[in-house]
Amino acid sequence: MSFFKLPYILYRDYPDFGYLTDNRNFGYDTASKSSVKVGDRVLSKTGSVFYSVLTEAPQTVEDIARRLLDIFVGVTAAEIEEDIRVFFQTLAEDGFVGCGVYPVSRVSFFSYSDMVPKAVREEGIESESEEEFFEKWGRNYHLSRVHLEVSAPCNERCVHCYFPENYRKGVMSRELFLRILGQCKECNVLSITISGGEPMLNPDLLFFIKECRENNISVNLLSNLILLSDEMLHEFIKTPLLSIQTSLYSMSAAVHDSITSVRGSYVKTKRAIELLHQYNIPMQINCPIMKQNKDTYHDVLEWAKTMNIEADSDYMLFGCFDGSCKNLKCRLDLSELEPFIAKELDLGREVGNRNHAIGKSDYTICPVCISSLCVSHRGEVYPCEGWQSHSLGNINEHSLKTIWEESEKVNELRSLSYDDFPKCQVCKDKVFCSICLIRNANESHSGSFREVNPYYCSIAHLKGRLALKNHVSD
Repeated sequence: MSFFKLPYILYRDYPDFGYLTDNRNFGYDTASKSSVKVGDRVLSKTGSVFYSVLTEAPQTVEDIARRLLDIFVGVTAAEIEEDIRVFFQTLAEDGFVGCGVYPVSRVSFFSYSDMVPKAVREEGIESESEEEFFEKWGRNYHLSRVHLEVSAPCNERCVHCYFPENYRKGVMSRELFLRILGQCKECNVLSITISGGEPMLNPDLLFFIKECRENNISVNLLSNLILLSDEMLHEFIKTPLLSIQTSLYSMSAAVHDSITSVRGSYVKTKRAIELLHQYNIPMQINCPIMKQNKDTYHDVLEWAKTMNIEADSDYMLFGCFDGSCKNLKCRLDLSELEPFIAKELDLGREVGNRNHAIGKSDYTICPVCISSLCVSHRGEVYPCEGWQSHSLGNINEHSLKTIWEESEKVNELRSLSYDDFPKCQVCKDKVFCSICLIRNANESHSGSFREVNPYYCSIAHLKGRLALKNHVSD
């Protein structure tokens, strides 16, 4: 009997326990929700040691026992072999380790041809969110995700982009990436998002992805895919914990290209999506809604559905982080938003979603610095992508761990409450809104995240009015 690590499982060792999880919190599913989801598993310290000697290649029970006998003193080979069988058989039955059949192909855990929905196991902590899990274990501010902007330049000039033109210079070096990666490992980070600008403009992109793969770190790549090459595709295929997010703005080439400001970009991005689909690379298509595509965006969602690709749309655009708001000319006016919001509220009533039906926000204050940070190609650390006016420190001066645990700015953001936003306290429509600090900061005259954004206040008021109208009609 042989056991081996599975390619879609993340493992982390903590002082008092071990932690196993699949990639569902960090990667993308199919549109039909058919990817394998085994949930989470907490291991005892002994179990964590057992798992730590497992490798990607199959090992027999006897091979594993020989390695563990050097660690556990005073037990016989027969005793430890029996413990190994029981322990790993249980994990194999629950999908956390492989047993017998080797190797495991990607299509065994993710395939666009699989249309059968799969749910997360309901036993134990499997149904809890990652943040709830770490809170249970006394780690309220566990750094599990790091967003790296590895390339400031971009080969598109999207009309809604929040990245100011004069910031589009420079790429992240190998040396800085490896330093960040080492600090991520020290903090037991589970997922790294790689973006830009356009990350494919960084000549070391494949090196970054390879390093993440070899260190069992989930990778989420944000790219327009225009520069996708055979070499990149080959590396993506080898990386089971990789997922890709791209934007397709319309099924009309003219509309899409008018948004990217690059002629021919639609054809290249769509062709790349189809190629990734062919090789079962997990991805999500984003379709931000703006003036240019408000009448055609839904065609993208329908096309993605026919491909069993996860897709999403969103009209919540925010301004450039230099405060110029030059990118907001394409943002929908309130009169244009009304049918979208009415549709959301109707959908909420149809599916029984209380948050949409009566207006209950998922959280009251933007959850920055709870589980993630963003690092630029220069090593500057920010609360989140797009908020580069609010530096928390620099990797060249302080470690991620130090910034995460000791930064006064980080602790200030974590301590925010409704008391810090008196205008929101008295707002009758606050249940239709959540306070987003980046939306405040990037569009305020002073750059302050405490200055409430009037555009989103107006959206909350509109939601309140439409929800009341729905309630009366019911």
